Amino acid sequence: MERKIVEFSEGEFMIRSYQCTLQKSAFSKTSNGYLQVTNKRVIYANSTKSGASTTFLVSEVPLEDVGSISSFIGNSRNLLGILPFVILLTGISIFSGEILPEFMTHWLFAFLLMLPFIVIWLMEKNILNQELFDQVLKNLEIEIDAHKAIGKPGDTLRKVLRIIFLIGLVLLVAGVMNNTSLGNSLGFLRFVIPLIVFGLVYVSLLGFQDEFGLFISSRSASGSGLTIKSNGFLSLHGKNSFASPGKIIPAVDSVTVAKELGALVMDLQQAGDLAVEKWSLRPTTFADSD
Repeated sequence: MERKIVEFSEGEFMIRSYQCTLQKSAFSKTSNGYLQVTNKRVIYANSTKSGASTTFLVSEVPLEDVGSISSFIGNSRNLLGILPFVILLTGISIFSGEILPEFMTHWLFAFLLMLPFIVIWLMEKNILNQELFDQVLKNLEIEIDAHKAIGKPGDTLRKVLRIIFLIGLVLLVAGVMNNTSLGNSLGFLRFVIPLIVFGLVYVSLLGFQDEFGLFISSRSASGSGLTIKSNGFLSLHGKNSFASPGKIIPAVDSVTVAKELGALVMDLQQAGDLAVEKWSLRPTTFADSD
């Protein structure tokens, strides 16, 4: 059954529905943003809850007034978190090195904790692939058919392995910092190296945030168009509008919106009912069946 996010006018009906954004905030539940195209309007709605308060946002533009469409899906570096990240992990390294048993700060133990995430990272960078994995098994004279193919892990598993990687990295740094002979030879660099290591890890692996943006301009001088917030996207277009709490990231239909919204609107503007039939017969998106 189609999700109806706003009331329709007389003779208005839905053509396509997309779950295009996820809005996250530190003090509110994650909420879904829906973009819907009817035979009369393009509508975006998002409802967020924070404690006892609820915020409901609706933005729309008449179909015949839709002008240009710009969309953005990607990620950017979030450098605001690098300083607390580096200071926190450096402090944990110093503290853990003093209280943990020696075997837990040994480089081999730390490396074993870090290894699964390193393998995933190598796979994502196409440095390690299925062909290389099969070749290793062949050289070791292990039956290839008895092993499953390497596949990308789910998002939840990836987050768990990333946490384990950070734990291993902290233990590795703690072992270096608390090694008496090595510490004496390094001198002051003993405390500088952790800052550099954690800073590089943050910039390379962790300091990214997903972004989604959509800007629909209005043909008429009086129209305001439609804007779905994304700080990086808005800065590119120079748009200043009210801000939504939290961050807006891509959802399950974001790529679909970017690929087909322009064609859908153009068909509806030029072909009318014939376009309605064409797009109604297309496979439904995730949001249509929600």
